[in-house]
Amino acid sequence: MLRVAFAHYSQAQDISGVTTWVLGLARRLSADGVTVAIHFVVAPAEPRPDPCIEPPLFQDLRRQGIDVFSTPRRTSLKEDIEDTLAFLNDWQPTVFLPQCKPAHYAAAALAGTRGLPWALTLHSDDPDYWATVRAFGESSQGSSLVCVSRHIRDELNRRHLDRPARVIPYGVSLPVGSSEFRKDPFQVVFSGRIWEHQKRASLVIQTLIRACGSSDSLRATLIGDGYSRANCERQVAEAGLSGAISFTGPLPPSQVQARLLDAQAILLMSDFEGLPIALLEAMAAGVVPVVRRIPSGIPELVDHGRTGLLVSEDPAEAARALLRLADDPDLWRRCSTAARGLVAQHYSAEASYRQWLQLLEGLDRQFHTAPTNPYPIDSRRIDSLRRLDPSFHKEYAQPAPPSIPLRQTLRTAIARAKHRIKRLLSRHP
Repeated sequence: MLRVAFAHYSQAQDISGVTTWVLGLARRLSADGVTVAIHFVVAPAEPRPDPCIEPPLFQDLRRQGIDVFSTPRRTSLKEDIEDTLAFLNDWQPTVFLPQCKPAHYAAAALAGTRGLPWALTLHSDDPDYWATVRAFGESSQGSSLVCVSRHIRDELNRRHLDRPARVIPYGVSLPVGSSEFRKDPFQVVFSGRIWEHQKRASLVIQTLIRACGSSDSLRATLIGDGYSRANCERQVAEAGLSGAISFTGPLPPSQVQARLLDAQAILLMSDFEGLPIALLEAMAAGVVPVVRRIPSGIPELVDHGRTGLLVSEDPAEAARALLRLADDPDLWRRCSTAARGLVAQHYSAEASYRQWLQLLEGLDRQFHTAPTNPYPIDSRRIDSLRRLDPSFHKEYAQPAPPSIPLRQTLRTAIARAKHRIKRLLSRHP
C-alpha cells in the first residue's frame, strides 16, 4: 500500500507557494485513497491561545483523512533530525517527501541510504536549494530529483549531477470565470509574502506608487503579509496614495481568487523564483502579468507581448508597462486570452497531479521490491553533520540576549555623560 509522508514547517497564515503545493498534493492523494501523513515542525515563535488545541489547519487536514504530527523546532539541527527520524520510524512511509527544512533533508538522506525512497523537490533557484542538492542530492543517498521548472533542471545539468532530474511543474485549476478589461479602475494585484528577500517588496511598492501616482484610474492591492509590509504602508501614506493602494493581509484561497478575477494585472519583481504559483493562479484567471525578467521559470510562462510583459528591475519601466496595459485594451485582451490558454494547456492541476502520482507509485514499487526493510532507521549515524554547509545551522544560531546591547547602550551613554561633565569642569575650575 502506498504510504506517502510529507515533512514541512508550520507557520500561521502561511501563503507560500511551497505550502500551497504541499497541502494541495496531500489532500488530492488522500481523496484518491492514498494513506498520507504530514510531519510539521512548529516555529517556537508561533504562540497558540491554548497549546492543547490544534491549529485549524491541522484539524482540517485530519477531517480530510490525513495523519498530522507536529513537533516544536528544537535548539539544534541534530535534534530536529532526530525528531524527523522518530516520525519516520513510527509512521513508516513507503515514500518520503521532505520540504524546505535542512533537518528534513538530512533525515531523508540517512533514510535513503537504508532504502527509503524519497524525492528532493527543487522549488526555487536560490542558494539554499543548491546547498541542499550538494549535501543530499547524490544517487547514493536515495533521492529522486524533481524540478518545478525547466530552468532549474537545466541549471542542475550544468552543475553535473550524477543522474538526470525530472520536471513536474506546478498545476492550478482554471476558475469558471475570467478577468475582463476595465479602464477605471484598472486593478493591479501583488499576491505573496511582502518581503524584501526574494520578493523585493521595495521594487513592488515603488512601481505601484509611480503607476498609481501617474493615473487616477489605477488601483493596486497587495494580498499577503510579511516583515516589509509596515514599511510599504508608510511609503504609500507618505506618497498620499492610501486611497489608491491597499493591503488586505493574508486571505483564504477563495477570497484570493475573487480578488484575482476582479483584477486586470499582477505585478512581480522578485530576485529569484522557481515557478510562482501566485502567477499561475493569476494567469489562469486571465490576469495579465507584468513581471521582472529573471533566470527562472517565469520566462517559461511569460512570453513578452503575448502572455504578459517582462520588465527590468527599474520601477519606472515596470510602472510604464502597467500604464501601457491600462491604455491598450487590445494588447490586454490578447495577453489575457493567451495567458489563460497557456495554463489550461500546460499547467493544469490535473496534469501535475498525474505526473506526481506516477512518480510516487514508482517509488512505492521500489520500496516493496527492496531486499530489506529500512526501518528502524538508526539516528546515531548523524554525527557526520559537522561536515555540512554552515548555512544549514543558521536558523539555530542563538541571538544575543536583549540585556547585553541594552547594557552596552547604557554604558556608552554614561561614558559620554561623564566625558561632557569633565569637559565642563575643565572649563570652569
